[in-house]
Amino acid sequence: MFELNVSPDLLAYLLAGLVAVLFDWFPGLRERFDTLREMQKRTVMAVVLAVIVAGIFGLGCLGVLARMTCDKTQVANLAQVFLVAVGINQGTHLLFKPGTKG
Repeated sequence: MFELNVSPDLLAYLLAGLVAVLFDWFPGLRERFDTLREMQKRTVMAVVLAVIVAGIFGLGCLGVLARMTCDKTQVANLAQVFLVAVGINQGTHLLFKPGTKG
């Protein structure tokens, strides 16, 4: 039988893509996000992704997710996860953002 094990890394990557879709398509959120300047949009996305990665780290340290070591090595690994999540987020945004009419 098929078994899916969601690692903390995979969870961060999935959430990074989901955040991009939500900010591009979710009514209300999309309109507010579109009023921001480009630098503000980037900052909002970076903060949201940093909160997601920090939350995953915290949940891993508490043993809620797959047990992680809570040391400098894991922090360095999650910095790498953050950078990949940013790439996934921006790639998802570019691929799935609704086009303008015209």
